[in-house]
Amino acid sequence: MLHRGQFHSIGSLLVVLGTVVVVAVSGLCPTPRCATYDNINTLWTGPDPAHYQQCRPSQNGTWYLQLMACAPGTLFSYERQVCVLPVYWTECSITAAPDAVACEAPRCVTYDEISTLWVHELREKYYQCRPVNKTWVPQEMLCAPGTLFSFKHQVCVHQAMWKSSC
Repeated sequence: MLHRGQFHSIGSLLVVLGTVVVVAVSGLCPTPRCATYDNINTLWTGPDPAHYQQCRPSQNGTWYLQLMACAPGTLFSYERQVCVLPVYWTECSITAAPDAVACEAPRCVTYDEISTLWVHELREKYYQCRPVNKTWVPQEMLCAPGTLFSFKHQVCVHQAMWKSSC
């Protein structure tokens, strides 16, 4: 007989009589988003390991996350970017580092990139995609006095609320 206390580990799974029972997914996986080319071409973890999320184009030209199911008896591996047998499945091993997208050089190609405010080397500045000669280019912008740019909030915030994005 199995006891409830034997299954306390978050992110663990149990295989009993060929059935996969998932307890929870690790919080170490990166946050799914469809803002960059790399994001769009990445498969993201779902609400449980038997599912994953994929960026799909919408009719208005933007991208959205669609929940997809793994084949029965398999679990999604973020590291391998495919559904695998439970024996090969591991939790995300991504450290709790800041979102790498925040620290990339600004890009102004896709709708999401154009709509994103980008981190600048100086905390009191940021980049915003602006139209110049029929194309979009990153332009340096200055925060209001006493505020610093927060990539997470996509706005300049009071210094007491600011946390590094990189």
